[in-house]
Amino acid sequence: MHTYRIAFTALTLLFCLFAGDIGATSSLPPPPNIRVTNIPQLNNEEQVFICPTDSNYIIADWRDFRLGYRQIGVGRSTDAGQTWTNNLIPAYMQYFDVNSKQSDPVLAVDRFGNFYMAALDYIDGVDGSSTISFYKSTDTGNSWAGPYINVQPTSGVYFEDKELITVDNTGGTYDGNLYVSWARFPNPNRIMFQRSIDGGTTFQDTLIVGPTQSSTGCGSSVLDAGQFAIPLVSANGNVHVFWMGYALDSASICTGVQGIKQVISTDGGQTFSPEAFVVPVSGYTTANGGIQTYSGPVAMADITGGPFNSDLYIAFTNQGPEDGAYTDVDVIRSTDNGTSWSSRVQVNDSPNSILFDAFHPWMVVNDEGILIAVFYDERFDAPTYSSFDLLAAYSFDGGQTFTTNHRISSVSSSPSNLKEPIPPAYTVDENGIPAPVILASRAGILGEYIGVTSFHDKINAVWTDTRDGNSEIYTANWYLPILEPRLFGPAPDAYLSALPDFSWATSWKQDQDRYRLEISGDELFGSGVIERVIDTNIFAFDSSLSDGTYYWRVKTLTTGGTDSSEYSETRRFDIDMTAPQVPMLLAPADGTQTGDSTPFFDWSTVTKAPSPVSYDLEISTDPTFAPGPETIIYGDLTLSEYQPTVSLTPDTTSYWRVNAHDAAGNSTLSTVF
Repeated sequence: MHTYRIAFTALTLLFCLFAGDIGATSSLPPPPNIRVTNIPQLNNEEQVFICPTDSNYIIADWRDFRLGYRQIGVGRSTDAGQTWTNNLIPAYMQYFDVNSKQSDPVLAVDRFGNFYMAALDYIDGVDGSSTISFYKSTDTGNSWAGPYINVQPTSGVYFEDKELITVDNTGGTYDGNLYVSWARFPNPNRIMFQRSIDGGTTFQDTLIVGPTQSSTGCGSSVLDAGQFAIPLVSANGNVHVFWMGYALDSASICTGVQGIKQVISTDGGQTFSPEAFVVPVSGYTTANGGIQTYSGPVAMADITGGPFNSDLYIAFTNQGPEDGAYTDVDVIRSTDNGTSWSSRVQVNDSPNSILFDAFHPWMVVNDEGILIAVFYDERFDAPTYSSFDLLAAYSFDGGQTFTTNHRISSVSSSPSNLKEPIPPAYTVDENGIPAPVILASRAGILGEYIGVTSFHDKINAVWTDTRDGNSEIYTANWYLPILEPRLFGPAPDAYLSALPDFSWATSWKQDQDRYRLEISGDELFGSGVIERVIDTNIFAFDSSLSDGTYYWRVKTLTTGGTDSSEYSETRRFDIDMTAPQVPMLLAPADGTQTGDSTPFFDWSTVTKAPSPVSYDLEISTDPTFAPGPETIIYGDLTLSEYQPTVSLTPDTTSYWRVNAHDAAGNSTLSTVF
């Protein structure tokens, strides 16, 4: 038995496209942007780490096309990121000969300041070979030893791809172990894993942690295992590997759903659990401007010993059901070592985010357990939303909330300036080195990851930037800021029938943050301001408010009394605890007999402040209006008259009444005719 409810409302589709829309972005200006590379060819796919024993030293690497084909650029700063050298891994340090290529550069650093770098070494062609080369620096990046390879190349049989590395820095049983995970092709591919217990010089047995899947559907009976594998060491020394792949149901049937998967090792990467499905994701997508995006996981662990010690975090690009046609950056967290995961938390904060994409996140956890995320976002390029910027957001409560977003790039980047080589016959200079080739525009060649690192409150990020007409590596250094609070509830322009609970993102460090909540009937807060200074980011209002319109805002304080630079945005809400007047039924009059099976219904108009009133017209053959097929409700009518679209039952007595309800949820029922 179901009540039939039919809603009739006038819908207006309104797109508010403001030039230079900044949404909820912080008013704090971007930090100085520093150019690392200065070459006329493509640069992308950056990683960066600060030396944990001397923060003056910062190492970055990236994919570099200055020779016209893929090589690895290495940058080093000795002055905390203000100036940089940039060089290629020289040919004599590459595993194959001078004509080989390198790609997919990644970095890691251990707690003693030893840097590890890995790159895909390969030769093009049907019979091409590939391996993953490793390099180690024990002198803050001044010199590197290597290459050390993890697998012997097999000509034309396998292709190793998208390796990522991590080091065990827990101080536990497996401290110092170096781990690598990657995808091995050809299709169907597998997710591979290895460990090194001697600093990347040698590697132990290769494990298949994500095997090829046997299934039906999804276009094939055999499925790829997936792509974008990333290893992670949790606080207890467990090794996790996450990647993106298709899900299977309990009968091993392809569900058509892509998701992030996980395996766990409790013995330092020697054996792993069966794979588990973590969260569904949108998979491969395309951002405005033709930028290729995907939902590969970025995983981080809190090993600080602080309030969120042992928590795990995964960030990813995702086009969820609430996102429309565009992607957001989401984060999930686990507080039980990966057994279960939270619901998704959106990191990007623009209220217009349904009109553009946010994508390609990277994260780091600093030594106090503060989660720092950077990502690309197109909010500053209205109305086309095709150029992108680097933004940052910070979580001080273990990934439960993220702050107002902080713009890091000072100039937007246009995808039309992204380029890659088109390889005709290579020319060779007098030293036998291939010369640069013709470049062509291709927006999809932005790369597949960026980088961020921290040392206490000091942060450094690297990203691909096109402000100079080509894709260059840019960097910025800044200190963890106190930002305007990011407001959650009540929602903008909310109508409320009871006193609200107020909430916002945690905006500063645990046990060092306070907030000043201000409420006023004056939008300018010039008079009648109610103020509360509290130590939490959730507050149940403790005073009475009469019906009317109010405004609220929040400012971050530290326990030392320092204000944030600005107030949050100002939001309006309306308190309305008064029920609407009882509507008077006009026609058909009580007891009317009619031969019209769809008579015209009319009742008195109810108006009230501050919230608008709408009506539910209820018609039933049951005088009690019990839910079921006997009762039809035409809901949310904006006018006080209506002609039904469903014929009434002939030769039967019908009953009608009207429920007047306002936007705050107060309602009043009429009499029954």
